[in-house]
Amino acid sequence: MSRLILFIAALLSLLALPAEAQTLTTSQFKIEWQVTNRFRLFRDPGFFRLHENAWRQYLLHVDQQGMASDERDSFVARTSVIGSEHVLNDRYIAFSNILRQNFDWRGWAAKGQDATCYDPKKRTHSACGGIDAYVTPASHAIELWLSGEGVTVPATAVCEWRIGGQLVAQTSCADRVSGPGIELPYPAGAEISVNVVGEAPIITEAKVKDLLIAGMGDSFASGEGNPNLPVAFGDTRRFRNFYPLRRQNDAGGNAQWTDELCHRSLYGQLLRAALQIAVENPQASVTYLDYTCSGASIAEGILAPQTYVERVASTERSAQLAAPQVAGGAKDSQLYRLMRELCRDTPDVKDGIPTCPGNNFRRTLDFLFLSVGGNDIGFSNIVAWASLRDSVSASIASFFGATVSAKEFANRMHDILPDAYAQLASALERSVPVTSAPDGVFDPSRVILTAYPDLVTNEAGDICDASPDGGDGEDRYAANQSLDMFSSWLTAQPDRLAKVREQFLLLYKRMRDLAGDHGWTFAGHIYADKMFEGHGFCAQNLKRITDPAEQLMMPCYGSAERDTQTCQSSLSGKEGQWRPYNPATQDYPYALRQRWVRTFNDAYMVINQKVRDRFGKLDEQASAAVFSETTGALHPSAEGHAAMADSLMLTLRPVVYDMLYGDR
Repeated sequence: MSRLILFIAALLSLLALPAEAQTLTTSQFKIEWQVTNRFRLFRDPGFFRLHENAWRQYLLHVDQQGMASDERDSFVARTSVIGSEHVLNDRYIAFSNILRQNFDWRGWAAKGQDATCYDPKKRTHSACGGIDAYVTPASHAIELWLSGEGVTVPATAVCEWRIGGQLVAQTSCADRVSGPGIELPYPAGAEISVNVVGEAPIITEAKVKDLLIAGMGDSFASGEGNPNLPVAFGDTRRFRNFYPLRRQNDAGGNAQWTDELCHRSLYGQLLRAALQIAVENPQASVTYLDYTCSGASIAEGILAPQTYVERVASTERSAQLAAPQVAGGAKDSQLYRLMRELCRDTPDVKDGIPTCPGNNFRRTLDFLFLSVGGNDIGFSNIVAWASLRDSVSASIASFFGATVSAKEFANRMHDILPDAYAQLASALERSVPVTSAPDGVFDPSRVILTAYPDLVTNEAGDICDASPDGGDGEDRYAANQSLDMFSSWLTAQPDRLAKVREQFLLLYKRMRDLAGDHGWTFAGHIYADKMFEGHGFCAQNLKRITDPAEQLMMPCYGSAERDTQTCQSSLSGKEGQWRPYNPATQDYPYALRQRWVRTFNDAYMVINQKVRDRFGKLDEQASAAVFSETTGALHPSAEGHAAMADSLMLTLRPVVYDMLYGDR
């Protein structure tokens, strides 16, 4: 009897089993997915992957250094953006001393010059199907695949993939699935399922968290000094017989920008931080609105129209009037442009502040990035003051703001900055829907104000060395070599540089305190953690001192008593050679270098801005009158902007992580 019972039990257990074991089970396999193009300002997903892959390559390099886990994580948190920059723009194979065979001297941003959702003619983010489609996406393209828990995904099995119950792909289970129709609805998300034909599916719920971020601010945000496409130089034509002349010395040879009037590029620190958020979070995406503009202050630029850095030649030939700056229109403020794109209706303007009628916004902002205040008090001008000879003409002094001495800078910090930030805080609260709550209540902590870096250190982190007395030996100092073409009216002065550095500390403290007064988040690591230390405008990598990227001098055609002497005219323009490098074949605007600040020489060699007349032709006389070739000097390089983006990420990363993953 007992044998019969055992036989029946065994038979029943066999009948309970399926004819074949299921191929895919939740215990062995998991649905994986990621957003294909997580930085939506880029039209081309491949351009985004360029940055994602660079970051992953950088992480592989870090992992080879044998750091302890905590040390490794801290190091990566501080260096992810600049590490990616090094992978993308290093003239050497990344983290080696081997020169690349196919180095693109133009830099990575040249590939994205015409590949964003920003329309440079309309000056709106409407180039990807209109502003509604950009600000409020209906869906996000995704990539799907299976991962196995200790087992190999069966390549011979055919999988059916469904999103929201709709069949979207039928392919080998080992394949990654992407392409037309592989999209998640936004904001609702959908159910994703996968199964082998005839079997029960594996199912997961998926939803993209899209962060809407706006960037507003000045040249330390826009990317000034770093055009998407730098100018190119020749070696046969020379300006004034000995300085480099542009290869194409007409309007077609100009440096190119995302926004020409604002000198806005893809290298800007706020953009790079927003991009890094997208790189680090595979199931999120970032919609970025960029209004940053070189020359902007709070009063003129953020809250009201500004005059741009671009100039147009006039018939007046005095130094003051030869090339007036282009003036913005009545509704040309950054705040109005932001409101125009966030609001479904035309903004109302009262007391100069735009608001959205009925709060009929397309979306609310998750973050507002700010870099502003420097132009209100003369940040770049105080550095120029430290280098300006006392004997220069009034017109040059006026152009470079030499009257902004350390004492005047301190007075402006005290008298101007508090009221300027207070006006900005009031305007933002009245206008901008930046919030962390479903009820839409304004959240000032989502306004992120970034600090300014210290620009005056050498490679050792000390104040730039300079001649205390002037004289024939001035050019022996790196600080003066970086002012080479302009040495007749510029020479670094040690006592003034020391005063400038003192003011940078006071500015950091002032901005930190004022940000706290208004409830803003202050991203101050770039200064507080000395992230620019060793990378000021006079810094050089002494181990690569012969590398053209480390040269501080302007290329000169002709010899001199010392290699460090400025370019000097010779009796014959037919003989000579280039020193310290050939501008046609050895100019590397975005190659890695010790200095993270564009010098006056760098500005000449990267931007070389020329004034055009109303017919679009270059006007050399007007350009010379306003020193336009130096536009962009004393601003961060691409590496400097990357370091500033890392600084912002140190403040922002914990907040973003909580937003994206805090409810898990």
